[in-house]
Amino acid sequence: MTDYTRPEDLFGAATVPEIVELAAVGRRGIMLVDSELRETPLPYSLLAASARRVATRLARLGVCQGDRVALVSSTSARFLLCLFGVWRAGAVPVILAPPHRLSDLTHIMADVRRRLDHVDARYVVVADSFGGFVEKRVGINRPVVTCGDLVAGRDDAAPAIFTQPDDLAYLQFTSGTTGPAKAVALTHRQMLTNVVVCCERLLVEGEHSVHLSWAPLYHDLGLIAVLSGIASGIRMVLQSPEAFLAAPDSWLDAMSRYRATSTVTPNFAYGLAARSMRQRPRDLDLSAMRVCGDGSEPTRVAVIEDFTETGARYGLRPEAITPMYGLGEATLSVSMGDRFKPMLWDHVQRDNLAPGDIATAAARDAAGTRALAVCGHAVPGVDLSIINEGGAQLPERVVGEVCVRGPSVMTGYWQDPGSTEEVLRDGWLRTGDLGYLTPDGLVVCGRLKDMIIVGGANLYPEDYEYVAAGVSGVAPTCAAFAVADTERMIVAVEAEPVKLFEAVLFEN
Repeated sequence: MTDYTRPEDLFGAATVPEIVELAAVGRRGIMLVDSELRETPLPYSLLAASARRVATRLARLGVCQGDRVALVSSTSARFLLCLFGVWRAGAVPVILAPPHRLSDLTHIMADVRRRLDHVDARYVVVADSFGGFVEKRVGINRPVVTCGDLVAGRDDAAPAIFTQPDDLAYLQFTSGTTGPAKAVALTHRQMLTNVVVCCERLLVEGEHSVHLSWAPLYHDLGLIAVLSGIASGIRMVLQSPEAFLAAPDSWLDAMSRYRATSTVTPNFAYGLAARSMRQRPRDLDLSAMRVCGDGSEPTRVAVIEDFTETGARYGLRPEAITPMYGLGEATLSVSMGDRFKPMLWDHVQRDNLAPGDIATAAARDAAGTRALAVCGHAVPGVDLSIINEGGAQLPERVVGEVCVRGPSVMTGYWQDPGSTEEVLRDGWLRTGDLGYLTPDGLVVCGRLKDMIIVGGANLYPEDYEYVAAGVSGVAPTCAAFAVADTERMIVAVEAEPVKLFEAVLFEN
């Protein structure tokens, strides 16, 4: 295992409550903005003080050290106060995605109930506007309290911090896109070890650093970004995912207004930003941006080239684009590109990317060529290996399963020893992702279980989903899948409805 920096050596602490208390000494904090960039400031000093009050209130409600507390809310100031209050109380937060539309309510809440049962949540904390729905229509058979009720307490005499670095800190549910959602169990030390990596590799050091994020906090991409900003004491600008999706232009406007130096987002957001700059030219200044992290979904060459080309007119540096690879089972970050150099692409023959194949170089514009992002080398402390089905390590450019080990890899799935045993073997995490190693770093080319063979050709569903979603009138929720016992693939698409009005729920 390679050398790495321990959180206590960089921050002087290795638990989330201690990190927040240390940040409170500084003068910086979080600025929350909506789709019109209206501001709600949240200094770190206020975050720490309010977290103490929330912790006191939770203790009076009977929440004890190690209890799981579920939070169902979008990003807001009150939600952040409650989240860090749960940590301050020594409890274990479990952030769940809220329904965003009335039409989603039945399906989403059935899934929420299953997850609450799985983690045996002691309490459920919900957005203020969600409280009535829970009590009257949803039927969660657990004590429920709103964010507003928790924050309203006035007692600063919070319980002492008894949390230890190796205590359970968080349960992060997997996406559930490749199977039933599982709860990744992470300790404080594991989370903050990955936070160290993000601070050292992504956040630009210094008093002028500003991290901008709209990523949801129920996703590891959003949560670790917030923890990294607090731990490093830099300024942050946060936007809810609903605000971003309602007005994607506002993310780019915030990047310019607040002189953001770093951001991390899935690839599609850069495509929206490029379109925004082309269709609505305006006075933007992107010259302060040093890191545009690209992760969580496949990185598309057309999207990145469009973003860098249009962004260059507004001062964006091409080397700011930083590809990365990670997953919740490793807390977040596994490998990253070099933020001081332009990102690299590996152009290979599309039909030579099955397990055991040698990824063969191809001309960029030749038929059958696939452009894959080089996601850089493993971050400090992490070891990467590519293995075949029998577990043998493969040489460079041979396609196999990506395996990871390191100090931020999960302890296991919560109360699921069978699933844990499937993916954790001899200290290595078997990710289920297909990839290969190059001298410039890791290349990920698909999911082990997702690849479809049709007529001898290897088809990757995400490629077809991406193309289908780009068709006018098609909703972005496309799905490509194999037909059992045949060499056929079906791409299911949904017509994008014309909506005159849509009720958006659960904002504080």
